[in-house]
Amino acid sequence: MDLKKKILQTPTAKKLLSEYELNLLTKNNIETLRDFHDAEDQKLHKLLGIKVESVLEFKKELDTFVETVNELDFGTGIKILDKFLDSIAQPFRRGRVWEVCGQTGVGKTQLMYTLALNFVCKHKWQVLFVDTKQDFSTKRIQDMLLERKVDQETSEKAMADIQVVEVLTSEELIEILQAFDQQMTDDVQAALKTKVVVVDSLAACFGDHRGMEMRRTRDSLLTEVACRVRKLAVRGVAFVIGNISFSQDSKIICDNDGLEDGNSDGSTRQPNKPMLGSYWSSVCTLRLSLELPESTNCGDSCEDDGLRMVNVMTNTYGPAGDNCLLQITDAGLV
Repeated sequence: MDLKKKILQTPTAKKLLSEYELNLLTKNNIETLRDFHDAEDQKLHKLLGIKVESVLEFKKELDTFVETVNELDFGTGIKILDKFLDSIAQPFRRGRVWEVCGQTGVGKTQLMYTLALNFVCKHKWQVLFVDTKQDFSTKRIQDMLLERKVDQETSEKAMADIQVVEVLTSEELIEILQAFDQQMTDDVQAALKTKVVVVDSLAACFGDHRGMEMRRTRDSLLTEVACRVRKLAVRGVAFVIGNISFSQDSKIICDNDGLEDGNSDGSTRQPNKPMLGSYWSSVCTLRLSLELPESTNCGDSCEDDGLRMVNVMTNTYGPAGDNCLLQITDAGLV
């Protein structure tokens, strides 16, 4: 059932809206229940020419459809992961802020490439990919598309829909997020179609903020980043943010450089400790750790079979401590 048919089933629409107003929704890229649900009340008030109170009642009526078809859920496009996320009450949807932690080389970037590609291919949305390491691989994305046997036209569109911006400092990241928020306010179409922001990786923006003397500056900038992320999340933008983590016995964690995780709660459940402090950990609705399974975690003597364990470190909406296995393939993680 399309949006227009759903709208016409509501009492508010039957009473207040004409075919003209319904067509205005489509012209303003409000084409699904998800789009309508996440549109600002003031914008709908001006667009449809009805009171804000009527807009709120309208959304309440449409919520019955949202609950039925669960249209607010994105889905990551990774079947095993989506099934797992449903089991922990954390399906990927608008406004969610994920953190993917892991040691260098474990496959965090590969996971982010997979998610970005799945979002643009399966959901037909645009993705803002913030590259803080200056190593975004266009070739890797093209190889993944080739492995998926995607036709030329679809492949070119997918590449165009992943907008890559290079960011070297936390100040630049703040500027990018601020500009994106302003573009949404100004109804810039490219911004309105961008539903997901991927940051690979946040810790790289704070590489120069080491030592106790820089901690106050780092915390101030991190607070600003968190505020920008939260503001965009409220507007319906989802985030996948990479973060480096270290093993519990790593000397880097022991150094008092202001980049410790702050999760010293005595728990032995979490094998890795992410950087950026306990304040940042409260920003994310879900924190995942990407790791080698214990059976293959035996150093250089073992051949990497591509298996990765996804552990739930913290979960705002459900249980933590669970895990699932994913496989790195030429087409991405599956």
